[in-house]
Amino acid sequence: MRDARDPLGVILANTGTPASPDPDDVEAYLRQFLMDERIRQLPLPLWRFLVFKRILPTRKHSSSKRYQAIWTDEGSPLLVQMNGLAARVQALFDEQPDSPVRIAVGMSYGSPSIETALEQLRQEGCTRIMLLPLYPQSAYSPTYAVIDAYERATSACPWMRDSIVVKDYHDNRLYIEAIAQSIRDAGFDRASDDLILMSMHAIPLKDVKDGDTYLDQTSRTAELVAKELGVDDSRITVGFQSVFGRNQNAWSGPLSRDILQAWSIVCQQKVFFVCPGFAVDCLETLYDIPFEMCPALEGEGATLDGAERFRWVPSLGTSDAHARIIKDVIESAWKD
Repeated sequence: MRDARDPLGVILANTGTPASPDPDDVEAYLRQFLMDERIRQLPLPLWRFLVFKRILPTRKHSSSKRYQAIWTDEGSPLLVQMNGLAARVQALFDEQPDSPVRIAVGMSYGSPSIETALEQLRQEGCTRIMLLPLYPQSAYSPTYAVIDAYERATSACPWMRDSIVVKDYHDNRLYIEAIAQSIRDAGFDRASDDLILMSMHAIPLKDVKDGDTYLDQTSRTAELVAKELGVDDSRITVGFQSVFGRNQNAWSGPLSRDILQAWSIVCQQKVFFVCPGFAVDCLETLYDIPFEMCPALEGEGATLDGAERFRWVPSLGTSDAHARIIKDVIESAWKD
């Protein structure tokens, strides 16, 4: 056990979000995101030309429309849920005054930044810091983009005396149990012939060649969830989404949308669509699932409300179960 004389500061980190769905704010966010070394896919001069001359002028408008479709009165859904989850985790630790922990939220891109989170924790008396990227399965991007941002920020923090980075929690017992329970809560019956599509964020195949173990971790999560549900591994199909660019063959596959389109022809079972790699709902779930994934199975123009076979399993979000998972991950990492 590490020294517990002062509070442990924990940064719950995520990719980030535009300040608003306005095209200019979306462009500012995308510019920061796309110019990250972890995201760049081509030599810098060519990539810079493509980003500033080809991608941003059009994508800021198309992405703006997508963000407008999911934006809430409280603001960005991702940030609202991140703050809500942080508050729930904080409440759990507040019940244990002998184990002082302070929780902050920080993003790789946009606001609040990792620097902002660190300053908040410094003001609350923390000199021991833990970074917890909310990606259960670790990937070179975005997990290491968060770690990069953290390392840059902490290089200017002489007040820090201890630091730990949690890189993944893909096989955490409470996490596996919660994912399985969320599938049951959506109506999955192991005695039926219902199907489960576990949709994960795609990664560039070049990262796999460079040693990224993300795909192994996604497979392990699927195996453990199947075991927890009491079904054979074959009942869970792993697919991928959120491919960037036109060359889909350069990314991990098969794509979830392609799987659903194939199933729409050859299968009649219900399909439970779960995204265990997304800790909280964001553009890639709140927009892609109702407007792209559901119609891929149900047919063009289909909606979630009228879906006959498509069953969306929401993210763990701000649930009590999720807060307990994060608390367990923090405690386990600090004891190691």
